[in-house]
Amino acid sequence: MNNVEPSQRPFSCQKRFFGSLLSILGVLSMVALSPLQGEESVKKGYQEQTYDFKAANEEVEYALYVPRSYKKTAKTPLIVLLHGLGSKPQEVIQYAGIIPEAEKRGYIVVAPYGYNSRGWYGAAGKGRGFIRPNPSDPENLGELSEKDVLNVINIVRDDFSIDVSRMYLMGHSMGGGGTVHLGTKFPELWAGLAPLAPAIMSGRDKLGVLKKNKIPIMIVTGDKDRLIPVTGIRSVVDKLKAEGITHLYKEIKDGNHGSSIHSNPSMISEVFDFFDKHSKAGESEPNADGSDEKFREFTNTKGQQIKAKVVSIAGTKVTIIREDGRRFTMTISTLSEPDQASIEAWKKQYPKKVR
Repeated sequence: MNNVEPSQRPFSCQKRFFGSLLSILGVLSMVALSPLQGEESVKKGYQEQTYDFKAANEEVEYALYVPRSYKKTAKTPLIVLLHGLGSKPQEVIQYAGIIPEAEKRGYIVVAPYGYNSRGWYGAAGKGRGFIRPNPSDPENLGELSEKDVLNVINIVRDDFSIDVSRMYLMGHSMGGGGTVHLGTKFPELWAGLAPLAPAIMSGRDKLGVLKKNKIPIMIVTGDKDRLIPVTGIRSVVDKLKAEGITHLYKEIKDGNHGSSIHSNPSMISEVFDFFDKHSKAGESEPNADGSDEKFREFTNTKGQQIKAKVVSIAGTKVTIIREDGRRFTMTISTLSEPDQASIEAWKKQYPKKVR
């Protein structure tokens, strides 16, 4: 049997102590770094994305910009940007001033396709519309166009920490008409609207919706616009004034329908200024289809419970949100059988929120 000198024992203990201490410090350093690593895992800057649009049975694209200042721990304002007839998401998000202003002010910007380049976001009705109709388009083109925008909004709200009191809708030409249509059909979503040279469709009492829901609106157009005559826009602005609706009207001298909008960074800066001044602070989180889903207890297969409500469903995954605003995405099969049955019923009740 080997004897250990007394003088050696303290040194041996010290080695074990310091070895354990270094291991603990290593673990703590990993824990301390994990939030930072989580932030770094979020892709920032300009992005082109697609998702599986189940109602159309195809992949649909959208464009996205995430500012470098974005953090998961902070709520971020969102602009939903709608393109014009014959255009696409990648073009409208590159309008002069959009990305620089979003980066400077810390906005996320997302540009949905609206299913294709001529869907009118539902503003021209549920069908193919009457401008540039294409026989190859589905008969419910307008319905799909509107649903695509709602899907993309839900995707962004699932993927990022969005300030629901600061969600804004903006669009050019056909996208301007879509802005007025979706802005007044789903008024609970928006803190402000900005239709640019808008092709506004007649129909619902849009002014009444704006007034009732206190939604501010900024309208921009050129006085030499040959596609959307300025006289019609001025008439709408006169009605906004008469109804006492919060609004800002910018008429561009000698402005046309194209470059005065897409190559006008100073005007875009003014739109961001307008959005900066308006929010729906203090209001509860709205649902992207206007539903009034209530909070309830969810239980997983391990017996753990959480009070939340369903936000959206994508395939085998469900996203829920707690009362404190935190979101969780989980596999439906990990929930209890009653919860799974409830989710199946929810899918039938809120089909617009199923991807």
